Parts: sequence; structure tokens; C-alpha cells
Amino acid sequence: AYYKVCKSIKHCRDFSKILSNDFEKIQSVYLSLNEKEEDINLAIKKIDEFKNKLENIKQMQDLYEILSPLLIQFELNLARIYVLNPKTKEDAFNKSILWIKEHLEFMELVYGHIKAQENALIKNILPLEEKLKERKLDKWMERVRR
Repeated sequence: AYYKVCKSIKHCRDFSKILSNDFEKIQSVYLSLNEKEEDINLAIKKIDEFKNKLENIKQMQDLYEILSPLLIQFELNLARIYVLNPKTKEDAFNKSILWIKEHLEFMELVYGHIKAQENALIKNILPLEEKLKERKLDKWMERVRR
């Protein structure tokens, strides 16, 4: 149990770093957007890279279980944007902006969920650590942490 909790905390920390780096990149492109198609395409490319990383989260079963309801809701929200049929260039631009904005909001939600999970795990691992110390398993705990 201790090993699984430590592993889950590590998954949370690792994915939080990836998520915050990708969020910073996409948000900086989003904030500097003007009506150039290259800027929009760059932001969408970075979003696709993030989605590929998110797809890899399925190997981290503990995080995937937490985020799967969020992923489903996100896909439903994207479907509303996807079915929009732009008739002018301005409509297409606005659809792209909406697409990027929805992804940024989703990334913020994922980050919040992962941080909440990490904090809950850290808080609740303390009693387990105390029990292991009582049983004089300190060396084993250190080995698991590494």
C-alpha cells in the first residue's frame, strides 16, 4: 500500500510538471494571438502535443481513474465547438479561439484535480508512515521513496 501511494504521488508530481509546462507554452501563444493563421496553427499544434501526452496517462492507472470523468466531460464540451460550421474567416478564427480557450480551461481543471489528489495522498500517507516506523521498517520506507 505504501509503495502504491508513493508511486501515485510521483505520478502526480511528474504529470503536474508536464502539464504546467505545456499550459505555459499554449497560454503564451494564446495571449499573443493576432489574426495570423500561423499563430493559431502553432497553438493548435501545441494542444495536439499535450493531448498525446494526456493519452499516455492511461499507463498511470491511478491518475487515469481520477481524470476519466473530466476527460469525458471535456470531449462533450469539445463536440459543441466541433460541430460549429464557420461561414466566414472571422467565424473560423473565433471557432479556433474557442477551441484553444476550452483546452486551456481543461488544462487548469486537470492541474487542480492532480494537485488535490497529490495533497490528499500526502496528507493520508502520514498515518501509514507512523505504523511502518512503529514496526521498524524505516529502511524499507527509504528504499520505496527512491
